[in-house]
Amino acid sequence: MNLKKYLIRAGIATGTVGVIVAGAAAFSAFEAHVINVTATIENALTVPIEAEGLSYGTVFPQEELDLPFDVRLSGSFLEQTRVDTVDYVIRQKPKCVLVEDVDLPQFGLVTEDEQGTFACEDEENYDILPLLCPYLSKHETTGDPQNVPGDPGDNDSQGINAFHGLPGLWNLATTLATQVAGQLWSTVGDVGDTWNIDLRVPCFAGDLDQGGFVDQCAQDWDDFVIRESGDPQINPDDYVLDPDLEHEIFGCDLWLEVTDISNQVEPE
Repeated sequence: MNLKKYLIRAGIATGTVGVIVAGAAAFSAFEAHVINVTATIENALTVPIEAEGLSYGTVFPQEELDLPFDVRLSGSFLEQTRVDTVDYVIRQKPKCVLVEDVDLPQFGLVTEDEQGTFACEDEENYDILPLLCPYLSKHETTGDPQNVPGDPGDNDSQGINAFHGLPGLWNLATTLATQVAGQLWSTVGDVGDTWNIDLRVPCFAGDLDQGGFVDQCAQDWDDFVIRESGDPQINPDDYVLDPDLEHEIFGCDLWLEVTDISNQVEPE
């Protein structure tokens, strides 16, 4: 009985070797040539303020504060001649802050699930800050070169005013609906944009967790929201904050994302 088992196993092993040998013969070649494929990958844009970020410090209700930042074509992009145009968008997403006493960076990255709901990538150590995004307007202030052959005119979007989206309902759909767009075109001298990020500071009103009600909004709050948003149909109450959030740090991440790199066909 033991000998019979041994012979069966040997037959299986021999058959397997035969398949391997046949497969090797099928892929044999009489010549071989190697073509090296390489690429140097560079960023098309440079954002000098990226490392430091934008900080308004301590602010007060109904203040109007502006901070600009520059977006420029990178040196590597300007040195090549194959493409000349970069399209990009600026998107707003919630900001994550460190909540555990561990040796990690103060701010973390946010991600979204298949339903477009935002969460911190590291939910154990980070939590989403109260949202600043609805209160930030974004406008490109430098304009584009004038009287230049092939000039596309104003190739950046009109921007967006403060008081957009809703503070408690921010998801990926809101991010996409409130994005702004820009374009840089090297062959007409449009090599940089300056975006002004304008904070219009909200006020606090409502019930306190420890009891009682406070209303710290000025009498002209409604007029302030309507004027700064440019929307006469807006509901200013939507942008009043929970008074228990007073003294908290608010945050918003601006994601500058390249959407297209191309070579524009100049007019004849």
